Amino acid sequence: MRNLKLFIVVAFVFLCNTGRAQETLKVMYYNLLNFPSTSPERADTLKKIVQHVLPDMFLVNELDNQFGATLILNNALNQNGITHYQQATFVDGPDTDNMLFFNSNKLGLISQNEIQTSLRDINEYILYYKAPDLASTMDTAFFFMYSCHLKAGSTDPNPDYRLAEAQVFKNYLSGKTGLKNVMFGGDFNFYGSSVSSEPAHNWVLNGGTIPLFDPIDMTGEWHANSFYASIHTQSTRTVSFDGGATGGLDDRFDFVFISNDLQTGANKAKYVDNSYTSIGNDGAHYNTSLVNPLSNGAVPDDVANALYQMSDHLPVYLEIQVGGDVGITENDYISSFSFNSTSRELEVFLKNSENQISLSVYDISGKRILDQMHSGIDLIKTSFPYLRSGVYIINLQKRGMNTSLKVIVL
Repeated sequence: MRNLKLFIVVAFVFLCNTGRAQETLKVMYYNLLNFPSTSPERADTLKKIVQHVLPDMFLVNELDNQFGATLILNNALNQNGITHYQQATFVDGPDTDNMLFFNSNKLGLISQNEIQTSLRDINEYILYYKAPDLASTMDTAFFFMYSCHLKAGSTDPNPDYRLAEAQVFKNYLSGKTGLKNVMFGGDFNFYGSSVSSEPAHNWVLNGGTIPLFDPIDMTGEWHANSFYASIHTQSTRTVSFDGGATGGLDDRFDFVFISNDLQTGANKAKYVDNSYTSIGNDGAHYNTSLVNPLSNGAVPDDVANALYQMSDHLPVYLEIQVGGDVGITENDYISSFSFNSTSRELEVFLKNSENQISLSVYDISGKRILDQMHSGIDLIKTSFPYLRSGVYIINLQKRGMNTSLKVIVL
């Protein structure tokens, strides 16, 4: 065993948790429109929405004070016999604030922190999954949750302010150790994804050393573009009330970005494909209000009306799978692979060579070390002589399909 330098296994082998039950965690981010300063009675309106979704992690923007947090916790979440929701500690930062509410039957809050920007805090919440076998295994999934509300406005210098806020956040991630299962969501006020129109969007994805990903990979110029009608999140209204913006559904301001390990299941949790959605957006209300017509193909009509009354934004939602066989994936493009422990050379034999394949190397914190592109070949042959002792993830991606190889260098 002394000569054993490295083990390498495919993700759908090493990520199995045989005999452990699978569970789905529901995640929702929502801009609450200056709650409760305008119409605190909207707690009852919010109740209709959250009781319809029953999120396990509920992160909000535009919260004004602890009184509002208490209203949400007691009058919207812990209702109808439910008592398991808890909140993080309210921190009164500049302008409006963020907050996390969570299902304490499934999750525990380890710590929280505030990342200061020139306008508003970006809030960090670190949680762990209360796996059924946690007491015996002392092993579970951890989540690094971040909530933001970036500077609004399409005219200069507002895009530059958003870029500065994105840079503060990604630089913070680059200096953070032990990152796992990152979700960065909230109201970003992005009008598009091009570098010229929204440099902050590209920085959120690619800035610093920790890349993030849009789960639905829908880049484009979202503003007033009917092609993106099904993913718009603002505005639910054409008539102004409670200070909300008008204009109908024609902007994608609200997002949840995720880290690579949530795509591959490398850290005991995995994004559920096709679960990302804008709650209440049925694709049939482009450039009009959410209640014109009232009939809604995505949610019951009473929930659609509550969404209209509650905020000028729609919530964004996704699901995360934990436990069980998280990370098991089918792949139709890798035949076999090998690793030479002396030269540290990786060989991946491909079944089909007509498509481009990306290869990325990450350390266990999720920091990207290397990117390569390969196309038109049936054998990827590369080496990593510089890897120090530790655990690494090699991610291979083709046409949206992911396979991850875990490398342990002793």
